[in-house]
Amino acid sequence: MLKDITAPYSAVESWLYDRLVAPAVQPLHRALAAEFLARVSEGASVLEVGCGGGHFALLAVAERRSLTWTGVDLSKEQVERAGRRAAGIPKLKFLAGDALALPFEGRSFDAVVSIASLKHWPDRGRGLRECARVLRPGGVLFIAEADRASSPEEQDRFVSMLRLPRFFRPGFRAVFRRAIAGRSVDLAGARALLSGVALAENQVQRMAGMPLWIMTGRA
Repeated sequence: MLKDITAPYSAVESWLYDRLVAPAVQPLHRALAAEFLARVSEGASVLEVGCGGGHFALLAVAERRSLTWTGVDLSKEQVERAGRRAAGIPKLKFLAGDALALPFEGRSFDAVVSIASLKHWPDRGRGLRECARVLRPGGVLFIAEADRASSPEEQDRFVSMLRLPRFFRPGFRAVFRRAIAGRSVDLAGARALLSGVALAENQVQRMAGMPLWIMTGRA
């Protein structure tokens, strides 16, 4: 991933994410889940694009058990990990899929969510249009991503909040700055991308106290 941000996670990268990053960002996932679930009705059908190992999905479904949740990810390794975590949960499933060509009919979901995945899409505008295509009328789009224009101080404060082993923090701080925020887009770029998608009530806003932005819209 450090060489090619659009490449699927390898087995080693998936393992590292599971063991170090996923536990560290759980508080952030909780905050984002609260923001997302406030926009979604009971019993909604949700598609998560770039679901990774299923951490966000499991957290959100635990909070709102009436949801039917489908996760797609380009990495088969991550999909397999997510499937093992979701074993025995009938309303939660994961499959391999490309954000640029989602394997679903149009108007299939009540909500589409994507957390920290957009920077990995080779054609971000096309990926957003695919997300809009599979939304039912009135459906909700919710995307959160690192802000390329966030300051080094904001990034350092964010990394210091994470539950990371002390020895891992300097390396992760550098990775976040260069490979995560550095390869994402800023607010203006996110708004330009969203302007090319046929959605109503669309907006992009910074997440308070975080080097992130949240993009929302409604079909």
